[in-house]
Amino acid sequence: MHPPLYTDTLLRIWGTADPPGLRLAGQVDVTNQAALVGHLLAVDKASANVTVDLNEVTFLNFASLHVLVAFAELLEPGRRLIVHTRTGAVAQMLRACGWDRPEVPLTLLEEIPDD
Repeated sequence: MHPPLYTDTLLRIWGTADPPGLRLAGQVDVTNQAALVGHLLAVDKASANVTVDLNEVTFLNFASLHVLVAFAELLEPGRRLIVHTRTGAVAQMLRACGWDRPEVPLTLLEEIPDD
């Protein structure tokens, strides 16, 4: 496995090539959401979609969810942000805030944990 692009006491961020995007582990809050923004903006612009894997994220504040949605809204036409999560709370927060509007090029893929 490649070393993380970013690491602090709460969060680690790795770049992914297939699919192009990011994989996060830990907690995203006000102390590290700027790192999330910076790495989102650095994702390959040539790919049709950008994937963010949140399967290992245990906490994501509302401001960071807003960062994901704002990033999706900035994508060129025809591109989408694909968000993977195993945490129902993330999906519920996105929906509760109305960020699943059809005009936002964001697709949420919920994976049911094996319990």
